[in-house]
Amino acid sequence: MKQRTGLLIAVMATAFVCAATVTSYGKDLQYPAACYQGDELKAVQAWEATWVGKKVSSANVDQVKEFLPESFYTLMKDTAKWGESWFEVVPYRQIPSSPGKIAMTREYNGKSTIGPTGEIIGYVAGVPFPEPGNDALKIAHNFRQRNYGDTLKTNEFGFIVDGRLKYDMNVEIHNNYCFFSGRNDLPPVPEFTDNPKQIWRAFTMLQLAPPETRNMRIMEVHYKDTLKAYDSWFWMPSIRRVRRRSTTERQDAQGGADFCGFDNMGWDGPTHFNTYRYISFKDYLMTRHSDASKLQHTAGDCVYSGTQRERIKLHVIEATNKDPNFLYSKMIWYVDPETYQILYSDRYDRQGKLWKVLDQFCYVDKGYNGVPVDWFNGNQMIDVQRRHATLASASYKYGEPLDPSMFTLDYLQKHGY
Repeated sequence: MKQRTGLLIAVMATAFVCAATVTSYGKDLQYPAACYQGDELKAVQAWEATWVGKKVSSANVDQVKEFLPESFYTLMKDTAKWGESWFEVVPYRQIPSSPGKIAMTREYNGKSTIGPTGEIIGYVAGVPFPEPGNDALKIAHNFRQRNYGDTLKTNEFGFIVDGRLKYDMNVEIHNNYCFFSGRNDLPPVPEFTDNPKQIWRAFTMLQLAPPETRNMRIMEVHYKDTLKAYDSWFWMPSIRRVRRRSTTERQDAQGGADFCGFDNMGWDGPTHFNTYRYISFKDYLMTRHSDASKLQHTAGDCVYSGTQRERIKLHVIEATNKDPNFLYSKMIWYVDPETYQILYSDRYDRQGKLWKVLDQFCYVDKGYNGVPVDWFNGNQMIDVQRRHATLASASYKYGEPLDPSMFTLDYLQKHGY
């Protein structure tokens, strides 16, 4: 594909500002679209007139219980078990899409289809199903195909918390992501001109803390053909060797944390591994414009204070893995209709009992040429059975060139030393 020029980027930016409706495949495509419009937006704003700026704690959380997942309400209400936590209510703001994401979504609208096993076929870039309605499978594909700035470098810091012993361990992780295809804004788009292995996205992780995991490294490669098994390798510093990771190892906790490989970003596995059921489209208070500097953590407490939560209508879908031996019997995903990011998730063990709660703090940053990038700058994974948690916040750099050679076994081996 041809590399887009600065002129084309400018044209796309104009299209973004105008937010014009375009005709594609015989129908009008409304993309991007705000979650609240017209009278519904006025009703939300009237509610906000009472609540914006207020702190919500165990003392007054009952007044907004209808806008919280039951699991999060319980975490706030049961202070004897989880400690006192609070959040602030902030006004709803639409999350903007980048010019390239808008252009790609419109250009390739109607090209993506669903295969016989639930896999996506024909996807190129952008949002594959920009008007999914209540089709849970299409919503899941929209989440999975998300692009966070074309490239991403992260510095993540946090705590592994034992809520029973009131004990913290520090965590530090550095990640790199590079989209070889499905690119939106950083040239070349929508794919590297040289991509012989037909890679969709590659990833590396370096863990520096806690001390027993120092210099642990993971590399993964996911392919455009979603039926093709992804590849994963693991550098073991204790034996100074690289070994291949099996798919089942992605179910194991990483570095002492409460996340496994499949938990990353809300779900980091092929979409067709699960079946999906649409539950509701309902208003909740979720973190979408997070200021990570306001997060407050008390040693030994499993829940952050200081999140900023705004009212947003979310798709709620149930994801059930097709493997009866998978670690979760089901997951409930709370999906943002503007970004298709999983903002919150309940995860159940094989006996059907609530096991983990994932709360992700979305925010908007800038990427290549200053385009908006929506991602998350913190999260908390809470094991409600063990009274254990992993809390994290992060700083990111988006849209910076990454050398594709860093996503090779040779690179992993050399940098392990």
